[in-house]
Amino acid sequence: MEQTEEIKIETKEDKAIFGSFYLMESEFALSVSYVQEVVNAPISYTSVPLSPNYLKGLFNLRGTVVPVIDLKELLGLKNSQASESQKIAIIELHGTCVGLLFDKTGEVFKNNEDERSDFDTTNSNNVVSGVFKKDAGRRIVQILDVSKLFKLQNIPKDSSQNRLGRESLGKKRGNRRQCISFVVGPAKCSLPISDIQEIIKVEKVSESALGFGDCIGTIDLRGSTVPVIDFPALLNYRDVDRTESATQGDRRIVVMRLDKELFGLMVDSIDSIITFFPDELIAFPVIEQKRSDMFLGCITRQGEAEILLLDHQKILTNSEVNDITRGHSKLYQASEHTKEKVKSKGGSRRTYITFKIDGTYAVSINEVKEIIEYPKNLLQPPGLESHVKGVLNLRGELVTIVDARSMYLNSLKGAANEQQKVLVFKRNQLHFGLVVDSVESIVTFAENDKIRLPEMLYSQGDKSMTADISEAIEVLDSNGQKKSMLILSVDSLVNRATKTLAA
Repeated sequence: MEQTEEIKIETKEDKAIFGSFYLMESEFALSVSYVQEVVNAPISYTSVPLSPNYLKGLFNLRGTVVPVIDLKELLGLKNSQASESQKIAIIELHGTCVGLLFDKTGEVFKNNEDERSDFDTTNSNNVVSGVFKKDAGRRIVQILDVSKLFKLQNIPKDSSQNRLGRESLGKKRGNRRQCISFVVGPAKCSLPISDIQEIIKVEKVSESALGFGDCIGTIDLRGSTVPVIDFPALLNYRDVDRTESATQGDRRIVVMRLDKELFGLMVDSIDSIITFFPDELIAFPVIEQKRSDMFLGCITRQGEAEILLLDHQKILTNSEVNDITRGHSKLYQASEHTKEKVKSKGGSRRTYITFKIDGTYAVSINEVKEIIEYPKNLLQPPGLESHVKGVLNLRGELVTIVDARSMYLNSLKGAANEQQKVLVFKRNQLHFGLVVDSVESIVTFAENDKIRLPEMLYSQGDKSMTADISEAIEVLDSNGQKKSMLILSVDSLVNRATKTLAA
């Protein structure tokens, strides 16, 4: 298939996303707007007489002859034995293509000005224009100046006739599109670059109260808490992986935005940057299942396996988004009113989960190991109290399920509903699950916003729920109205349940 291109004007938004790659242990990055695609390095190159040592040679990419720059030679890095996984990034500027040879792919991330430092550009020979200081300065990513790469001496250029031919054909075929492909189980999937916030490698995913279903926990992305979905598990390729090794190896997290919320898809590995034209996209066969509308089609490449193009807005169903982010603008993110309040009063910030047991209560999110659906099957040891619903085997841990309504209110009326959830706590190597009517939201506020309850509210009897309440917080609801919310002491709750079980 003939390689075709069109010239486009670079915009500020185009340069906002960078892709990184490695040369041995050194990491470099360039704007993905210049990257046409990433391909495997050929077995051999056509040698160019009288060429500089950094020109690896020429190779034929589907009818287009591409000169390849050996970045290790160009940058004076000590050359080592070539990696078997070497790849070539095909970059394009004003209709001319050049290949950059590198060892392995890195990440995709947004241009964060707070992390970026630009160098003095007066030296026209320096192809490194600056650095990104990632991970609080512990990781340095060098920025390549694409325009200077094209000004290197003795790099073969396309003839104007060839460029005009490609531009003309490009206009006939429509605008060129870019996506990033990744491996999910046995399949290769892709998302348009415009739909991806960034792609990152993390050491671990934090345990979270939102870790249920295919959501395995959260990561912190520069102050934003992002729930992470095990994508191969979501597609039924494997069981959900919540082990410590879930993020090891080549696995990456693809961060996307649904409306105002960020989500992360954990994939097995990042494959390539793909450039395609609309006529290379073929319709995906209709299948009768709830996720069939996520597939926009298949990208076909001559001699290569098809790549599934996804609609990021359809990957999760509305009910899944609702479950994971029930009020997720409230979940881990303060409302604008709350942010103003925190700013004015100051103090360290804490995050609480709110839930209902008739009234609205809250517990610190650090106290909650996870939130699960009400289990269908429970072990029923003999002699259980009426408020102990049974024992659940939760991935090898035995959890005693305690019904809050029965323990505190001596009432089961209205308890069974689709929104019923179980908050799982751990104390002294024991796990307890508190059945609540519903989980409402997660709110963040300053410690100075907490209001201590009068002493008289703690003396209404040992069985009253107020006996396990120690504080109240004043927050603003969605209408900007002040309301008080009672904070439940998990230690007191567990002590109550433990005494009852021992009685």
